[in-house]
Amino acid sequence: MQEALFAEEPTFSVAELNADIGSVLGRAFPDELWVRGEIANLSRPPSGHVYFDLVDGDCALSVTLWASDRQVVNAVLRRSGGAVRMTDGTEVRIRVRVAWYAKRGQISLRMLSIDTAYTLGRLAEAREVLVLRLRSEGLLARQPALRFAAVPLSVGLVTSDNSAAAHDFLTTLEASPFGWRVVLADARVQGVDAEASVLSALEQLRGLPVDVVCIVRGGGARTDLAVFDSEAIARAIAAFPVPVLTGIGHEVDTTVADLVAHRRCLTPTACATTLVDRVAEWCARLHDRRRSIARAALRAVDRSVIDRLARQLERQSPRALDHATRVIDGVETRVRALDPARVLARGWSITRDGNGQLVRSTGDVASGARLVTTLSDGTIASTVDG
Repeated sequence: MQEALFAEEPTFSVAELNADIGSVLGRAFPDELWVRGEIANLSRPPSGHVYFDLVDGDCALSVTLWASDRQVVNAVLRRSGGAVRMTDGTEVRIRVRVAWYAKRGQISLRMLSIDTAYTLGRLAEAREVLVLRLRSEGLLARQPALRFAAVPLSVGLVTSDNSAAAHDFLTTLEASPFGWRVVLADARVQGVDAEASVLSALEQLRGLPVDVVCIVRGGGARTDLAVFDSEAIARAIAAFPVPVLTGIGHEVDTTVADLVAHRRCLTPTACATTLVDRVAEWCARLHDRRRSIARAALRAVDRSVIDRLARQLERQSPRALDHATRVIDGVETRVRALDPARVLARGWSITRDGNGQLVRSTGDVASGARLVTTLSDGTIASTVDG
C-alpha cells in the first residue's frame, strides 16, 4: 500500500527540476530589467570578465559582466566624465538579464548596462542629508573656530604611504627653507576598508604634539571619494583637537570632510603650500618687527646721546662762553691793530712797482722805474730819477 502511494506522486530528477525552475524563471523574467544594490567582492580576472555580488542587506545575487558587454558599460561610465567607477561599496542601478544555471542550480545576473545618474544621485542625496544633520549639530563650525598655529611646523599626515599624494605633499614641504616634523599615519583612502583605516589613522595622531593634521589623496572618480562623505569620518574630524586641513585632489566636488575641516585645499600640493605660506608670512612679520625694533632702538640711542650732550653743554656753557668771549676779543684787538687802513692813517705808505710788487728797499727799483704809492687818502704815481 505504501509503495503504491509513493508511486502515484511525481518524482523529479535534479535535472528535470532545474529545467522546470529555469522555465518558470524564463516566463517570470523574460526581458531585461533594472536592479539596484551595493557592489561587493568585485574581481577583475585576466579573462576580461568582471564578477561581483549585488548586495541588499542580508540578500545577495551573483553578477557577471562578460567581456563582450564590458565595452558597452565602460562607454556609459566614460559619459559620466569619470565620476562613477565600479568598486566595492558603490551603490548602483544596473541593467541585467536573469540567468539560470541548471547544472549547478544557481541564479545569476548578466550585467548589460549601468545607470550612473542613480549612483551620483544617491551619493548627492546622502551627502546633503548628512551635511544638514552636521550643520544642525553645529559641527561644521567647530573646526574653523580652532586657533591655527602661526608656525605649524609639526604636522600629522593622513594618507596612503608611498602614494603620489604623499610624495607631492612631502616634496613641497622639503623644498621650503623651514624645518618640518611630519608624523605620517598610513591609511587606505579608497575602498570598503578606507573608513576604518582613516579613523584609525586619526586616532593614532590624537594626543600627539602636532600643530595641524592634513588628510590628502590624489584625484579620482566621485565614487572613489565616497569615503570622505562618511559620517564617522566627518564627526572624527569635527571633534579633532587641532585644525584639520583636507587636500583631497578633486576640484569639482566638495566632500563632507572638506566642509567639516578647518580649511579645504584643492590638492595635496596646495595643502602643503598652505603650511609653507603660513610659516613664511610669520617669518616676514618677524623680520619687519625686528627692523622696526632696530629703528626704534637707534632713535632711542640718538635721543639719549643728544640729551647727554645737551646736559653737558648746559653744565659747561657759562665757563665755555666766557672763555670764547675772551678769545674773540683778543683776536679782534689783534685784527684791528694789523688793519692796513689804520697803519696808513698813522702816516705810513705802501709803494709798488709797475708789476704790482711791493718795494721793500731801494735795491728793488732802477732808474726810470714807475712806482705807485698808496696813502691813506689815495695813490701817487712817480718815476725813479737817478
